[in-house]
Amino acid sequence: MSKFTIRSIAAARPMVNPTLTPTFSTPANPSSHSQETQDPFLFAVYHKDHYPAGDDQMQAPRRGNGSDWSEGAPYRMYHGDRVPGFPQHPHRGFETITCTIEGLIDHTDSTGCAGRYGNGDLQWMTAGKGVVHGEMLPLIKQTPDGNIIKWFQIWLNLPKKSKMVDPNQMMHWAEKITKFTTPDSLTTATVWAGSLNGHKALPPIRDSWANEETNPGNDVNIWFLQIQPGGSITLPKAASSRSTRSLYFVEGTALTLNGDTKVPDLSQVEFSDPSQEEVLLENLGPKLVEVLVLQGRKMGEPVAKHGPFVMNTQQEIMQAFNDYRTTQFGGWPWPEDAMVFPREKGRFLALKGAAEELPPKKGRLM
Repeated sequence: MSKFTIRSIAAARPMVNPTLTPTFSTPANPSSHSQETQDPFLFAVYHKDHYPAGDDQMQAPRRGNGSDWSEGAPYRMYHGDRVPGFPQHPHRGFETITCTIEGLIDHTDSTGCAGRYGNGDLQWMTAGKGVVHGEMLPLIKQTPDGNIIKWFQIWLNLPKKSKMVDPNQMMHWAEKITKFTTPDSLTTATVWAGSLNGHKALPPIRDSWANEETNPGNDVNIWFLQIQPGGSITLPKAASSRSTRSLYFVEGTALTLNGDTKVPDLSQVEFSDPSQEEVLLENLGPKLVEVLVLQGRKMGEPVAKHGPFVMNTQQEIMQAFNDYRTTQFGGWPWPEDAMVFPREKGRFLALKGAAEELPPKKGRLM
């Protein structure tokens, strides 16, 4: 029988891999309520903010303090000033998978790429040898109901052979992302990576640990499950005994596993060996349950991590800092550290040297 380890989490808090030993000591961040992710994942965070109506410049009514992760507040400014979000910052050695549920994000980076995405879109970005990017949350709506923004960001490690590849990114538009409902129509599953019950996700980016062509057999799966009251879904066995699986119960009040394991709301469930048996998830409460599932075969490589850099050795971390100081990973080609696009601009992706990509016209979301 599978065994589950259950820990508490909190919305809008980073969930990091505690087995990663920082290469340098850093001051503790009292507002960073961290929880575990498992190899090959490095970090995951669930953002849920209800912003008020934006002004004419898509700004919030108050100014941020530079690091606003206020627990219990209706919204957070994060590292933004008047527009919430994350102004330019560097990464090296891993990839970010930004999975949106509601609301929009404006992206710019040091390679000259830009985009606006959200409302179900997914951005897959390989930092590789180094990229600087910004992620801002423009408050586009000016109506009294304000701006609700819900999204996950997941960091997936890169193997040693791929840590210094060129930066790259791709967009999975919401209109094309794999989703299905159970026969009783009570559960909706979004397959962001891998496959679930015969439903296969769109292909991941080229150098990803999740890419079956370049890195076969790694069993990387990312699922978002929305279970209505009385609904259920069965998770299949993992493909390998080397696979890890974590479940994050972020919305709802009553999630039960295999009929007898009750999971408190805002909890992480770690599966001891997900290859041993199927697991039934049931919503026995009155509210919608929302769950993120992360699964993948362990990379099993040494990890050295400091802030936005994840490498294999301390020397490589030091080199990353030296390279960033020297080159700024190509420099910042944008006029502002916190770029936002005009309110009327729709969802788009602009890769340097390529024509602007738009979401599919059929069923296009705003």
